[in-house]
Amino acid sequence: MLKLNDLVKVKSISEIASTLDFSGCLNGLPFMPEMAEYAGKIFRVSLKVEKTCVDNPTMYMAEFKKNDVYFLEDLRCSGKFHDSCQRGCRIFWKESWLEKVNDEIFESHQKTSLSDDINLKLKVKKDEEIYFCQSTELRNATKPLSAKEKIFKLFKDVKIGTYNFFEALKLLILPLSRKFIKKIKDQHPRGELTKTPVEVLNLQPGEIVEVRSIEEILQTLDKKGKNKGLSFEPDMKIFCRKQFKVRTRLDQMILERNGKMIEVQNSVILEGVTCECFFTFGGCPRREFQYWREIWLKRVPVNKEETTINKSKSFAEF
Repeated sequence: MLKLNDLVKVKSISEIASTLDFSGCLNGLPFMPEMAEYAGKIFRVSLKVEKTCVDNPTMYMAEFKKNDVYFLEDLRCSGKFHDSCQRGCRIFWKESWLEKVNDEIFESHQKTSLSDDINLKLKVKKDEEIYFCQSTELRNATKPLSAKEKIFKLFKDVKIGTYNFFEALKLLILPLSRKFIKKIKDQHPRGELTKTPVEVLNLQPGEIVEVRSIEEILQTLDKKGKNKGLSFEPDMKIFCRKQFKVRTRLDQMILERNGKMIEVQNSVILEGVTCECFFTFGGCPRREFQYWREIWLKRVPVNKEETTINKSKSFAEF
């Protein structure tokens, strides 16, 4: 088993191809064509993925088959071969696709390309409408966890260094307390509108923005807590009044629950602002990007930028 901070080399395309079935999967998890550029290169293991959230068709926590999946640093899918999906999902890596490196070896910059053999195996679509990727296939690559198994996994996460003891304790207490409080008072940010407004800022990657106050954001939401169908989630409140850099625009993305590509308007992804799953029982390490309507943000003039741009709020600060 690989450990946190181990140096590993992604195996060659031909070696990886030998592990895949006719759909380009290993134990239900696809090796996507976007991953081929990393073949032969060296990275550090950032996490052993003991569990992950799955949104197909509803949200639940699950374990990968064989329990042999890792994150390498913060490698994310470019969406290049999936019609430029912009979700930027973290890439899951099966241990069979990796080789531990014992000595310090400089990363190889040798260009890699898809061989004809693997190109025939790698699917990007199930049909004209439904896409095929690691996100859409999580249901087939995992098995659901019971509450008891989630607690066991959390202890395992502490042992391997994913969380410290106090973080693990919060991941048990916060979800339970939220569930109790929800019976008394709904904490989901909700507005009063029936028709929500739009603001077009045409934000571009690299620009600095400030997240508006929760009071301002509430004025853009309907009674379900959405603006044009996009939810402002409870854990997004911690980013209010803080400044961040725009990572990318969000014009289209593949939905995990049904594999369909949807168009998204007037929205962006902010650098380092991810879902930390504070309120998910047992936690999830996936760190999916949060999605931000431009109306929830305001552009920061260059001369008013903070010297240090805020990063995603740490778990310890929550």
